[in-house]
Order: sequence, then C-alpha cells, then structure tokens
Amino acid sequence: MSEPRTAIVTGAASGIGRATTERLLRDGWQVAGIDLNADMPAGVRAIIGDAADSTVIEAALDTCAGRLSGLVCAAGLAPNANWDDEAAWHELLRVDLTGPFQAVRVCLPALAAAHGSVVFVGSIVGPVEGSSRSPAYAASKSGLEGLARSLALVGAPSGVRVNVVEPGAIDTPLDPPRFPVNDRPDVPLGRMGTADEVAAAICFLLSDDASYVTGASLRVDGGRSIAPPAAPTRR
Repeated sequence: MSEPRTAIVTGAASGIGRATTERLLRDGWQVAGIDLNADMPAGVRAIIGDAADSTVIEAALDTCAGRLSGLVCAAGLAPNANWDDEAAWHELLRVDLTGPFQAVRVCLPALAAAHGSVVFVGSIVGPVEGSSRSPAYAASKSGLEGLARSLALVGAPSGVRVNVVEPGAIDTPLDPPRFPVNDRPDVPLGRMGTADEVAAAICFLLSDDASYVTGASLRVDGGRSIAPPAAPTRR
C-alpha cells in the first residue's frame, strides 16, 4: 500500500486555502497548513506563522518526511486602497509574491523527491485587469505568472510542475463584492464563484490528470476575462 501524498497549503485557515485543504484531506492527503490564524480544518498539521517567512515554511516541511507531493501557495494580502503608500506596497509584494518564491525555494528538493506539483493562487487582476485602487496587488499577481513559468523551467528536469490558478470574482472574505453574489453584471455566468470551485481547479493541477501541464495559467472567473468591458453580458 502506497504512502499518503503530502501537501503544504499556505493560507489554510480561510477562503481558497481552507477549501483546498479540506478537499485534499477528503481525498486522503496529509496536509501541513500554514496560517497566522490557528483555526484551520480538523486533521491538518497546523503551523502558525507568516507564510512568507522561510523558517515557517521549513517548519511545515519538517512534518513531511522529506517528500512533498503538493505545494499550494494561497496565502495573500487583499488589495488595499492606499496605492501610493510605500510601506503597504512592500508588504503586499512580500506576502503575495516573495512568499511563493520562498516556499518553492525551500521545498524544491522535497518536491523533486516526490515529482511533486506547485500551484500558486493568482488573480485575473494584474494579468488581465489593472487596478487603480491597488497597483501592488496587480503587480504581485502579474508577477506570479512570470514566477510560475520560470520555476516550471527550473523544476522540469526534476519532474516538478508549477502552475497558477487565476480566480476572478470569488465569494470569500478577502475582497468584499461590488455587486450581489448572485447578480454580477460583469460576469458572463452571472454570479461569483465559490472557494470550492477554485479548490477543484487547484486539485486538478496537483493531480496525475495534469501530469503534462506545467507553466500554465488556469483562469477560474466565470468568463469575466473574456467579456467586453463596456458591455456587461448579464444584469
């Protein structure tokens, strides 16, 4: 009988990170979760700390016995309204972009030992849309695309795949919606997505079904990125 697969999920206490953790646990994975909030799903190996701190990532990795089948970087700061605040700029990029880099840097040998898979949680903000409210958020999420492609090249000789999911309007506490959850004129499917729907995409990218997928960006946005910006498709 093969040993259970092991994953590290950052941001495991809420939103997309929590939904991904819960799904992996249901699927029989062993999960080490990293979050500043201790309220993580039952059954997770909880590591309380800053997901952008390499020592915290190392502590999570220590629970994985040297082999890591999955790394999901879901921790992140929400867009902020102080676009010209230099300290806020640096902190958002530290958590949302440098954090995932640090996680892969620390975990790559264990990922290589298991021919594991990495998934970054990005956003359509940045790669598709600009943000006058939070350029730092858009810059960090754009950066995740380039980071994923580059680390996919770094990891390929060791069989490590690196991809990014790019959610659109998702019903989580991260960013309050501008419209009602089930009445989104800016989304062709007419509603916000759920954290579980994004988790399903993440788990696909972690799975053997995606064994030939690396360096890719998978948008989970209900069609928002293809809708004409001046002509909402539904009301």
